[in-house]
Amino acid sequence: MRPYFFVFDLDGTLLDDDKHLKEDVKTMFDRLRLLGHETFVATGRALEITQPYLDYLGLSNHCILNNGAVIRDLSHHKNIRETGISDADIAGTIGYLEAHHIAYSVSTNEALYTTEDYELGYYDRFKTMFPDYPLPNHQGARIEDIRGKTVYKILAQFKSEASLETTRKALRERIDATVTQSMEMYLSILPAGITKGGTLKKYMDDRHISVDRLVVFGDNDNDVEMLKLSSHSYAMINGSKNAKAAAAHVTLKDNNHLGVLEMVSKYVPL
Repeated sequence: MRPYFFVFDLDGTLLDDDKHLKEDVKTMFDRLRLLGHETFVATGRALEITQPYLDYLGLSNHCILNNGAVIRDLSHHKNIRETGISDADIAGTIGYLEAHHIAYSVSTNEALYTTEDYELGYYDRFKTMFPDYPLPNHQGARIEDIRGKTVYKILAQFKSEASLETTRKALRERIDATVTQSMEMYLSILPAGITKGGTLKKYMDDRHISVDRLVVFGDNDNDVEMLKLSSHSYAMINGSKNAKAAAAHVTLKDNNHLGVLEMVSKYVPL
């Protein structure tokens, strides 16, 4: 059996809606590695809110963070590739969001920053689930606070689809940065030209990993470029229309019912 390169998104794919990783998922990862296959996570999350899951899965090679802005060497605890949003795009994005009273968070090389009106339920849940993992967050973000730092991602938070769509269109007209959707009611603003799929392809090329070995899973618009890379690509049945259109296949079960496992078992006996 040839070794496959299995790449997984986290939210909406491996994680259930309560942000838990079921034990069956860990067993799958252990089984894949035991049989000589490579396992890899590509997520829109920052390192701080990804690390507990990486540790639980026993990953120690590399992963993609912040929707492709960062490739992290997990064994040496350093970034081997990182790209920041340009100063002009940071100013253009934050200027628009603040003018329209849209809450946002900023992921930098040092910490997370959130505006005063940013709803922190996501982070509060994380701190409850993983009390032993520090989550440096500075609430009350201003553009002056992040000046001089490497900004990997700006995450805008919305209360309606209409506001999200209006902002998506407006930002794409105003800035060069990548604007994509990774979760319901959130837009991700990334460095210009950066996508999960583009970063994954670069990673594979550098390591001479052929695309015919790639088996990839995702669920949202930020996974589209990644799903287009392989004929062994799977969008979750709970995924977005764009993800399903980009993937070669759609899972039969959703993220709450271990939809990934059934598809992986087509390649490897679990």
